[in-house]
Amino acid sequence: MTAFTHPSNPSILSHVQSTWDTIRPNSSIYNILLFDIRLVAATKGRIIAHLDVTPIHTNSKNILHGAVSGTLCDWAGGMAIAAETGLQKTGVSTDMHVSYCSTAKVGDVLEIEAWVGRAGKNLGFTGFEIRSGVTTAEGGKGPVVAMGSHTKFLLFGQSQGKVGETREEEEVMVKREDVAE
Repeated sequence: MTAFTHPSNPSILSHVQSTWDTIRPNSSIYNILLFDIRLVAATKGRIIAHLDVTPIHTNSKNILHGAVSGTLCDWAGGMAIAAETGLQKTGVSTDMHVSYCSTAKVGDVLEIEAWVGRAGKNLGFTGFEIRSGVTTAEGGKGPVVAMGSHTKFLLFGQSQGKVGETREEEEVMVKREDVAE
């Protein structure tokens, strides 16, 4: 079967790849589990990636480990936010739900698709599917391995106060930042 060529915006794909290249060196778990993930398409608020399942991705039964699916949910939600906003900040996770529908084994190629359902001022809501096998030229998709949602708190343009600071201290910090500019 021939793989399907997903619609993609080259500038958005380049931006998402750049965001990933910036995040990856600072995340041990991403470096271990997702070091060879490939972004293959991106449009506004949507990304598609491929990952070859290797022994590092499997559990004691030699099938895809649930923690890998959870990590993919976290990663893909952030990359979809980057595709939506055009920023390299992807927010922080507030909630993740993963439903495990099937499994994959060593040698399978996972297709990860994530999209932004809504990105507001404070929260971004994303959805995702992980499928075993890539979309075919005929548009056929592999079985869903996992699916779910990921909510992110979007920190864009907001004061990043220190833990323990009161709201008044945070407002003073913002005023000081305004004066410094």
